[in-house]
Amino acid sequence: MHHEYPEHPRLTSFFLRLREAAIRGGIWAFIGLLYAVLFVFFVVFSGRWGLPADPYFVAAVLSGTIGALIYSSMRLAVLMAGLLFPISIIMFTLGEGAVTVSGLLLVMVPAGAVMGALYGYLSHGSRIRCADAKTLAGFSVGVLVGLVYMLLSARLEQVPLAWVVAGLSPLTGLLYVMVVPTFIKLYNDLLPPIGDGALVGGFVAVFIAICSFVMASSVDTGMAGNLLPEVERVLEQLPSAMLGGIIGAGLAGVVSGLLLTNWQDL
Repeated sequence: MHHEYPEHPRLTSFFLRLREAAIRGGIWAFIGLLYAVLFVFFVVFSGRWGLPADPYFVAAVLSGTIGALIYSSMRLAVLMAGLLFPISIIMFTLGEGAVTVSGLLLVMVPAGAVMGALYGYLSHGSRIRCADAKTLAGFSVGVLVGLVYMLLSARLEQVPLAWVVAGLSPLTGLLYVMVVPTFIKLYNDLLPPIGDGALVGGFVAVFIAICSFVMASSVDTGMAGNLLPEVERVLEQLPSAMLGGIIGAGLAGVVSGLLLTNWQDL
């Protein structure tokens, strides 16, 4: 007779916990990869945009906010990716290499917001509910993690970006799962389902636009135009940063699974 797990209760509990840890580790590793892409992009481009803040602080805040929404709204995020990537391809095709990041964002963010709002309206009981609270939680954690980096920045000046991502991505994830239940209790009805869907769709569109621009520029550097120095820096840093995000967040996910913390996909 085949048994999926041993009959002994303690061994059964042990194997269930290991399975949970493996699943959680894989999901967190994927989110760590997304976090790394966002982090590298915002570190490089925040200087270009002249934002009055340390690039690493900006990257920690924006990556934490967007990463939290993607993690907590995975189904809609995957759906939006399938719908928005073709839009970016059409824009690059019609633009003949003259598409900018701002141009992509101006088209894709409204499109993503409208699609997300429609999803929120049609999908009753969807898991995107509380997206407003999750956004606030991700933003707050991003600010906190950014401040932690700023406090330690003097000692981290010579640390490679990949190691910074490997440290900040799991810290962001662990803090998020700790605080998001409180945020959901306090701010779970700031927006109607349509607003929650629009929020998720808009933020996912930001991520898709960033990925599309980097991917297109890696194939044809001419598409980058006057942004070529920034794109080259992004492409140079991405491989090691993504590896750092995968390892750091993946290990944190395993720990989270072993501790049997609750899933934050409400």
